[in-house]
Amino acid sequence: MQSTSTVPVTSRYLWADFIRSVGILLVVLGHVSAVAVIRVGDFRATDWVMGNVYNVIARSCVPILFMVSGALLLPKQESLTNFYTKRVQKVILPFLFWSLLYLAVKESIFSNGVVIGLKTSILYIVTRPAEYHLWFMYELFGIYLITPIFRVFVNNAERSTAWYFMAIWFVLGPAQQQVEAWLGVQFIFNLGYLTGYIGYFILGYLLTGVKLTPRLIWLSSAVYILCAVFTVRVTVYMTIRSGTLFDFYQDLLGWNIVLLSLSAYILLRAAAEKMFSRPRPALEKIVLNLSAASFGMYLIHVFVMGFLDQFSAFPLSGPSTFVIPFHVFTISAPAAIMIPLATLATFVLSWAIISLMQKIPYVRALVA
Repeated sequence: MQSTSTVPVTSRYLWADFIRSVGILLVVLGHVSAVAVIRVGDFRATDWVMGNVYNVIARSCVPILFMVSGALLLPKQESLTNFYTKRVQKVILPFLFWSLLYLAVKESIFSNGVVIGLKTSILYIVTRPAEYHLWFMYELFGIYLITPIFRVFVNNAERSTAWYFMAIWFVLGPAQQQVEAWLGVQFIFNLGYLTGYIGYFILGYLLTGVKLTPRLIWLSSAVYILCAVFTVRVTVYMTIRSGTLFDFYQDLLGWNIVLLSLSAYILLRAAAEKMFSRPRPALEKIVLNLSAASFGMYLIHVFVMGFLDQFSAFPLSGPSTFVIPFHVFTISAPAAIMIPLATLATFVLSWAIISLMQKIPYVRALVA
């Protein structure tokens, strides 16, 4: 049975755009803060801990992007031809272009200026991401393949049946992963892809039918804080104890990150509904423009991070030199300040570039 959202149609898309906009900001924050997190011992202890704090705040980025996609895509009724034609135009073609571009730049830099051929590039792309952040796209493609099937399921099944699927997903996915880690064994029960990111996709759809009561909002706030504090503390403690980075509890499919992301999604939706409960034309325009640019920003922001990391200073008039505090790989300033600054700079510059590209005929097709 098809669910009916408790949110008015006009507000529904605004909250979805708002969540997508925050999601891309968290993506950038996660990649900037990861610079400190993965290099244990290279930074001051306080900077490394702050990197972990920011990284945990950002852990919900990919889950909430999957959730908002599920909320918007699963209720739609369209033919297979229409669905996949749109996906090719809006997702696959930009992905291929940016993958080839990342690959060409990497090969030019690391292979003495020799750019590998198209055939070799395609073979590379179908076996591994051309850049680390593009792993998300491969997961998305897999979800797209089974979206038409799950559309039939969610639009014809009782909601209790859909929630039953979510229970199976959690028990045989995040919960089983934790038990296996505790016991040091691996159970034979495995639903494969159905215990992956598809769970977030279905969860986003199901949450559109959940009424956001004050009690649920307070509960979500408490869950978010508890999961965030737990994740930071256990990561720091186990890393210090083992002497190497312990990131088990940073897994995006771990039980604590599932609860963190679920609560973050509810809180963001509640904030958006409150924010847009009355007309706010200027803010709505910003959110809509940012949401429209979010996919392109995801694709380009790693380029921008690399640019800002190299662009450390430029001369002003006279003998003075203004130092740009975005050299994130050295973190010469306190990480508590440095990481937000680098995140904001990357975010704004990525947005500006994509917004410009969207205004250019033909080029706009490369950023969806």
